[in-house]
Amino acid sequence: MPHLLIRGVGPEQIRSVSRKLTEELSAICGCPRGDFLLEVLHTTAVSADGELADSYPFIEVAWFDRGPAVQDRFAQAVDRHIREALGLPELEIAFRAYRERDYYAGGISFGSEPGDSPSAGEELEELRESNRKLAEELRKARKALASASGGGMSTRLRDALRE
Repeated sequence: MPHLLIRGVGPEQIRSVSRKLTEELSAICGCPRGDFLLEVLHTTAVSADGELADSYPFIEVAWFDRGPAVQDRFAQAVDRHIREALGLPELEIAFRAYRERDYYAGGISFGSEPGDSPSAGEELEELRESNRKLAEELRKARKALASASGGGMSTRLRDALRE
C-alpha cells in the first residue's frame, strides 16, 4: 500500500520510470519502496459509437489517507514521473482512500491489534463524549461558584481552579 492501478500506459513505459517514482513516493509517504505496487492494467476501451479506442491514461491510487498536503505532493510526483517524463499529453489521477480498520491481510484488520474491542473511531468518539460531559460539568460548577459568591471568586479559589 499504496497501490497504483494504471490504465492507458504501457508496462515498459512504467518500468522505465518505476524506480525514481517509487523512491520519491516513498519519501513523500514515509513508507518503504517495497510497499508500493504499480499495476499496469490491460484494458480495452470502446467509444460511444462502438469503436475500439485507445485507453485514456488514468491512474487510480488506492491507499490509506495521508491528508491533502501529502496527497497533492503524491499526485504532482506521479504526474511529473509519468506524464511529463513519458511525454504523455494528458494524465488523470484519482485517489481511493481505505480506512485501516476496513483493510485486512490474512484476515486481520490493519486498524486494530488482536484483542482490541472498540475500533479507533469508536474510541475517539467515546473520548469526545467524555470530554463534552466534563466541559459541561465544569461550566455548571463555574456558574454555581459565581452565583454562590455573588458573582465574585476568591483568589484562592481561582488559583485552585487553574491547577
